[in-house]
Amino acid sequence: MENSDSSRSDCPYELWDEETVYSGPWITAKQVQFRLNGTNSQGVWQSAHRASKPFTKNADGVDIVAVLKKGGKKYFVLVKQYRIPSRTWMIEFPAGLVDTSDADVEACGLRELKEETGYSATKVLGLSSGKQILDVGMGDDSVRFLTVEIDGDAEENKSPKQELTDDEHIQVLTVECDKLLEFLDQVNKSDDTEVEAILYTFALGYSFKTRFGL
Repeated sequence: MENSDSSRSDCPYELWDEETVYSGPWITAKQVQFRLNGTNSQGVWQSAHRASKPFTKNADGVDIVAVLKKGGKKYFVLVKQYRIPSRTWMIEFPAGLVDTSDADVEACGLRELKEETGYSATKVLGLSSGKQILDVGMGDDSVRFLTVEIDGDAEENKSPKQELTDDEHIQVLTVECDKLLEFLDQVNKSDDTEVEAILYTFALGYSFKTRFGL
């Protein structure tokens, strides 16, 4: 059995007997015994982790928030792809894992945007700091968010062509920025397509002022 990392002084739990219960080429599953300090109540926590981590201590992947400016309007560039774990079509941000060939997270995001959507970013507007954990109860998979602007009237973006691998099937969607939440709410009513949680959360935040007056 592996030793557990409970060295953080602010950790409220005692952790021990961590073990890997499954190890595959992409995913590992672990479980660890835990007990809240000062109590006799204990349990077992199971979690999923990526088998291969980035070459730095950075995030595992990057999500791209891309704003397409075209014909005087603004659109969010999204992707739709079939996700085998959930057995359904999913509306998501363009995204990808940080590869050892990428110079950094920003380079990864620009590459993934081009590959998945065919669009080339005109301007990088921002990159989130640190890393953001995706499902805190399930594992430690993490991303950063790259925000970019795309000039849809530029020659290179007039007829975008995807650069997908043989096993990828991705559809590109463009949704007017001010209609994003409305669009996703309609998707949620369908029987064959779901919305990625972080995309829906973003849409809620984006519309707080107009929809809720906050």
